[in-house]
Amino acid sequence: MSSPHQFEQVVFSGGGIRCFWHGGFLSEVGDFDALRPDRVSGVSGGALSGAAWIGGVENDLRDLMGEAFDMADSNVAAGRSNFTPHQEMYRAVVSTTLDEKAIDRICDGPDFQVLLGLPPQWIPSHLVAVVMGVAYKLDQVVNGTPHLDWPRSLGMKSLRVDARQAARDGTLVDLICAAATIPPVFDVPAWEGQRVLDGGMVDKAPRPEPDEGRTLVLCTSIYRNLPQSDRCTYVQPSSEVAADKIDFTDRSKITRTWEQGERDARAWLAQVAASQ
Repeated sequence: MSSPHQFEQVVFSGGGIRCFWHGGFLSEVGDFDALRPDRVSGVSGGALSGAAWIGGVENDLRDLMGEAFDMADSNVAAGRSNFTPHQEMYRAVVSTTLDEKAIDRICDGPDFQVLLGLPPQWIPSHLVAVVMGVAYKLDQVVNGTPHLDWPRSLGMKSLRVDARQAARDGTLVDLICAAATIPPVFDVPAWEGQRVLDGGMVDKAPRPEPDEGRTLVLCTSIYRNLPQSDRCTYVQPSSEVAADKIDFTDRSKITRTWEQGERDARAWLAQVAASQ
């Protein structure tokens, strides 16, 4: 088994608030300056995890999201187009966390790719999320793998975006927010003139392109079928994490999910050491 310092690529899976498991795990395994992979990829909430890790603001993200949750007493907000506060809260946390210093680190960092889902543009917005969402859920239940087939068979495509260039162009916050689009909780956004959805509907753990070298894939859910290989190591939580994907009201779920990531990391590091 490869040691944490031998991975050329790190993949951050999606999972909404479950992605705070990433932060706890990497707080034990190593920050970006310690591991320094050549390529990083992220999808959905994992796009924010990757940006925070490269930017060196993982703890800030945890604390700011917790403060936002402390101010929210409901996942429902009347008077908004989607009847939830999620989209506004998420953007506020992202834009505050990814400050000028973090953006600069991302600009000067490794190849960083964010996956967006590109649905068939001819399907009306109010239908496309429903159709692809059902296909996504069924695929997860039947196949039990982070790499999905059914949404692709219905015309869903992937769009890889250079997040490092987005940081240089001043559009990284827009990209990170577009990546975490879970209708109907979030409105369907556009990226470069095309409607996009959460890239996790295409692939929950997309490896970078080119896909070269040893890869560490950080999942936030438990999968029955993980394609482990000598070149690709998947790590997943030891049990279901405390955080709900889109519950934005309970700060303790962030804390417990982060702490589980720390425990799982210590167990994984012990396993790696024993295998050397």
